[in-house]
Amino acid sequence: MIRIKHINADACFLITCLPSHAPETASGTYPGAFTILVDPWLSGPSMVWHSRFALTEHVVPACVDSLLDLPTPDLILVSQDKNDHCNQGTLTQLPSDVDALILGTGAAAKKIKSWKHFTGDQVHGLARFDPRKEDSVFRIVLPATSEDGTAGEVTVALLAPKADLVGLHNALAVTYRAPSSSRPAMARNPSSQRQPFSAPTTRTGTPSLFSNKSRSSTPTASSLKSFPPPQAGQERTISLLYSPHGVDYSPLVASYATNHLLSSSALPLTALIHCVDGIANPWYLGGTICSGSPSGIQIAKALGAEVWVGAHDEEKVNTGLSLKLTFTKYDRAEIREMIAAVDVEELVEGRRAGVTELVELDPGQEICVKPK
Repeated sequence: MIRIKHINADACFLITCLPSHAPETASGTYPGAFTILVDPWLSGPSMVWHSRFALTEHVVPACVDSLLDLPTPDLILVSQDKNDHCNQGTLTQLPSDVDALILGTGAAAKKIKSWKHFTGDQVHGLARFDPRKEDSVFRIVLPATSEDGTAGEVTVALLAPKADLVGLHNALAVTYRAPSSSRPAMARNPSSQRQPFSAPTTRTGTPSLFSNKSRSSTPTASSLKSFPPPQAGQERTISLLYSPHGVDYSPLVASYATNHLLSSSALPLTALIHCVDGIANPWYLGGTICSGSPSGIQIAKALGAEVWVGAHDEEKVNTGLSLKLTFTKYDRAEIREMIAAVDVEELVEGRRAGVTELVELDPGQEICVKPK
């Protein structure tokens, strides 16, 4: 299971991955648990180049004053090098020898290293996911919880479309397979554990959210019946896609789903953390900043996401010459209607596949999701 806690009103989350037998309230110290802190920015301004160019500040305070008020995470993920995701004032609240792995985009890792704050080998840049390169997926082994058990694994992949020249519209993809205290039994019919899979249709570009074209061409959940179950005796692998600025269901994302999530028995997607509303600058100042619900609906439907948690939708104070922002607030009821516009009678492991639940969390609020 996975527990997602919103730390600020923007894009910072504390994610706790737990074995299915753990209590919902179990902490990150529970045997086999793994904790992830994403894009920490707690307070202070976020500036691009100069305060006169672009300055952003929180309106709603975070649920903690310092990262020291949180349990030390096992992993810190940084999705980009912009200050509202890679914030020096917040990250350097951690001890220089913090016992946590820090993974980010290449630009984010380079920026963090330039601070010369962390003294160990904690900071690493992620390579762009490439299905032809096995080492483009970062793997972390979780030790078995007993001598007779099997090891678990956490994987992290950076889904960064080449067309995203400004480096905003990527996704960090995470899977978690819990370690066990006993070896799983052999499947009676191993061949039945892998079923044919047809990748959902992909599209490029962002449609008008409520247009007829969007309704007819958005990937549907018709492929849910093809999601293979985990091997006998193993838990379903938890899967998470984090994209605060939004990412389309592109060939790259589809390739990750078919080449990694499918083989890991990590579909349907456990959780999608994705912006709900849209934000744009004029084209000469970078264009789309947050793609919002059109791309979120694509992902949720195509991968059968069990829950969609809104991210990066805080109404902040924005000043500066470069910020000529246009905001698009999407109607939540219509979003839920579009997500539900699929055949929900498809079966996953003999169970009815539910419609993606759209959730928006205030700072300090959390949700617990148990994969079906």
